[in-house]
Amino acid sequence: MAENNAAPSPAVAALAAWRVRLGARARVAAIRCRVWLTALPGVASRHRLFCATLGAGLVLRLIVMAAFRPAILVRQDSFDYMWDAVHLTPDPVRPDGYAFFLAAARPLHSLALIAGLQHLMGLAIAVMVYALLANRGVPGWGATLAAAPVLFDPRELDLEHSIMSDTLATLLMLAALVVLLIRQPPSVWRPPSVTRAAVAGLLMGVAGLVRPITLPLFVLVAGYLLIQRAGWRRAGAALAAGALPLAGYAMWFSTFYGTVNLTTSDGIFLWSRTMTFANCAVIKPPGGLRALCPDRQPASRKIAPHKPNAYSTLLARPTPEIFLWSRKSWLWKPPSKELVPDQYAFTPAKNARAMSFAIRAIAAQPLGYARAVTEGVALTFLDTDRSLAFPSVLGGPATLNYAYQVAAVRGYVGPTTPLASKQGTRVNEPYGYAIHGYQSRLYFPGVGFALVLAAGFVGVVMPRRRSGAAMLLWASAAVMIILPSAEHTFNYRYALPAVPLACMAFALVRSTRHDEHGGPRLRAPNSRRSEPAPV
Repeated sequence: MAENNAAPSPAVAALAAWRVRLGARARVAAIRCRVWLTALPGVASRHRLFCATLGAGLVLRLIVMAAFRPAILVRQDSFDYMWDAVHLTPDPVRPDGYAFFLAAARPLHSLALIAGLQHLMGLAIAVMVYALLANRGVPGWGATLAAAPVLFDPRELDLEHSIMSDTLATLLMLAALVVLLIRQPPSVWRPPSVTRAAVAGLLMGVAGLVRPITLPLFVLVAGYLLIQRAGWRRAGAALAAGALPLAGYAMWFSTFYGTVNLTTSDGIFLWSRTMTFANCAVIKPPGGLRALCPDRQPASRKIAPHKPNAYSTLLARPTPEIFLWSRKSWLWKPPSKELVPDQYAFTPAKNARAMSFAIRAIAAQPLGYARAVTEGVALTFLDTDRSLAFPSVLGGPATLNYAYQVAAVRGYVGPTTPLASKQGTRVNEPYGYAIHGYQSRLYFPGVGFALVLAAGFVGVVMPRRRSGAAMLLWASAAVMIILPSAEHTFNYRYALPAVPLACMAFALVRSTRHDEHGGPRLRAPNSRRSEPAPV
């Protein structure tokens, strides 16, 4: 009897208390969900313009899914992601964050499902853009206009329908910023809690594992918290939470490649960047690095421009991608018959060798490097209007790595998939005609992108217009535009995540004013619905 009446152990008591708290939180979450669903029709009626715009974006995505079945496979990248999802080994070229997402959906053996989920992510990105701007006092029409490029730009649709990491990375990045910047209640600014700061940092760190281009942003998040005087605890929580997934992945990566890093490609990508300006007569590399000079690479041959002007000459110049992926380049020698092509090209030794050359080239020719980066940034706005277009004919695996690509797609989808044939993704009419006609007439022009970015910059430097949120969004957009050209090459696909950031920054500076005392004074979204001021 004494044993039966004995008090439970502390561990058992703690477990029972945890179960009680978990049950209480689950009941509260269920109640909140029911309240939210009940209020949903009212929310939709208050935001009719955006809901109609969102519905149009949904219809457009359904047409894309009907036109290109099951999804678009992009060059080598899509097959690399599928291979990594099947084998769950770290990739030497890029982190495996997106491959983990594919691995989670692999039991369903459906690339159409992946494309559908990514289209929903695109809609969710537009909803977050609108929600954050509305929360910060931007009128409904302005918030809807800022979300329009995400909903209607055909290049956004193309990426969402491709087996590529960009849409997932943009979703995670924007979710981190929304968690950090949203106001509770909307009319009052308070520093985010330590928990919110940590969640924002964690989301940004995971986004870095999906697309490394977002890695600097979790440092910007911590800087924003310090500038806003939110305290060291919040900034430290954001940094620590963001570093946690990165450190874990780096340790896992080291067990395969013997180096604590996310990839073994950063030096090789930076070396390819230097190929557009490097002059070994100026750099004077040691004998072991002379094979990396531009004149030793087959891609260095000159191509005559169509027109004798600076712009045509720039477009005719060999790009860093050509130096990187040409099989006659030094990093692909000696030729290998390995099934996985990147395993012998992107080794730690080759990466260290390329990084050594790149550092010497940049140190010897800093102005040449700055000019190359500036040209890449300029091309983001000047040579983008016809990029990432839906093709009229979609092929299957490429001849160069045919065995590897077939093995990747069969391993992920199944041995009988028609994607392993030369036919590849099917284009179904008349939906294909509709999308091809749409993309030739409606898109977010590069000049418009440049104007939005410039207007946002003017706003953030004006004391009466700037806010901490606008500065963070604009700085994040600038990083997303400059970093790809600084570390490798220009590609509008890399700059697309900056579009919603730039639009949000411009909308905020357009709708934010400061009074004579320096405090923020937001324009109300609709003055007719605002509550009367107390007498």
